[in-house]
Amino acid sequence: MNIREAILSDVTALADLATQLGYPSNPEQMAVRLEMLAGRAGNGILVAEDESGVVGWLHVSGMYFLESPAFAEVLGLIVDKEHRGRSIGKQLLDGAVRWAAEHGYDRLRVRSNVIREDAHRFYEREGFRKIKTQVVLDRAL
Repeated sequence: MNIREAILSDVTALADLATQLGYPSNPEQMAVRLEMLAGRAGNGILVAEDESGVVGWLHVSGMYFLESPAFAEVLGLIVDKEHRGRSIGKQLLDGAVRWAAEHGYDRLRVRSNVIREDAHRFYEREGFRKIKTQVVLDRAL
């Protein structure tokens, strides 16, 4: 398995995987998002690639808040449903740990929807612990 930074030619796979994650996306939308994020410091978009192509991705970013020290956060992680159970998620997460350390962060966080119980177990196996539960509110502008 090769873990590397995402490139523009990955957008079809990135969009397909985002759709599997529950965020319907097409390659055109993904290209805009990838270009925007790639142009901003403090974001890492990693992909897992095997002989069949891109089979997973992870987005990690530096987070800065007035009320707390800076940390890195996994903003998204998905492995193709046909490739799960092969430690690909762990390899992507290990890549996020390396990215965070290389960028000077001493903490890595992840938020996960309450319905994703398998994901919670995965993160806890990888050394994360639950620190709070919250509600996300959204408002169109």
